Amino acid sequence: MDDLEFRRRIYADPETTDSDVVEAAKADDNKRHFWNEQKLLDKQLKQSLKVDVPDDLANKLIWQQSADEFTRYKRRSRWYLAMAASVAFTVGIALTMWHHKPLSIGGQALAHMQYADMEQAHSLLPVDLNMVNAKLASFGASFNEMLDGVEVANYCHLSTVRSLHLIVDTPQGKMSVFVVPERGDVTVPSEFADKQYRGESLKLQRANVMIVGDKDADLSEMKEAVAKRIQFSA
Repeated sequence: MDDLEFRRRIYADPETTDSDVVEAAKADDNKRHFWNEQKLLDKQLKQSLKVDVPDDLANKLIWQQSADEFTRYKRRSRWYLAMAASVAFTVGIALTMWHHKPLSIGGQALAHMQYADMEQAHSLLPVDLNMVNAKLASFGASFNEMLDGVEVANYCHLSTVRSLHLIVDTPQGKMSVFVVPERGDVTVPSEFADKQYRGESLKLQRANVMIVGDKDADLSEMKEAVAKRIQFSA
């Protein structure tokens, strides 16, 4: 199995037990090391959702502590820094949900948007069509053409649904595109907003796409671009 196929399979499912993937990892130290890194990252993200938030700490303090932690680690690898940012971000979301009523899936998407400038890609590979499609493969989806301006492509959890989060640089500022697999117990609102950002959703064949941008941004162009490019396997 070549490196590209191996990485695609691991991005799609870090916990895969497929025999050909296992055999490829046994035969190649680099593949095995890459797989271990991805499994560790996936485990860290899942564990971060179970963090117990201290009673006497407020949102701002927790986020400041996380920012200080980022500074101490900034001399380390880009991948490690990205993992720390993702875990710290999830802690911040958990704190918000603990202090207030549980956020809706739209509210969680808006909260992600607040920290879009700080989020970095988990992988050292460039964000290109192959990488995005490797991540979409676990949802039975792919893009037939790359979206312009994609800077980050990471998995995230919205209302416990494992989703793909794309951060896109557009003429109207940063936008977030969330591909959320359809699940019967989760309802995605058609529109949602807070004081700074607004979002709209697009219901597709086997997933919902949520687009989030600045309060005054026109999201229709991005919705059309995603709808034109995304496709689902039979």
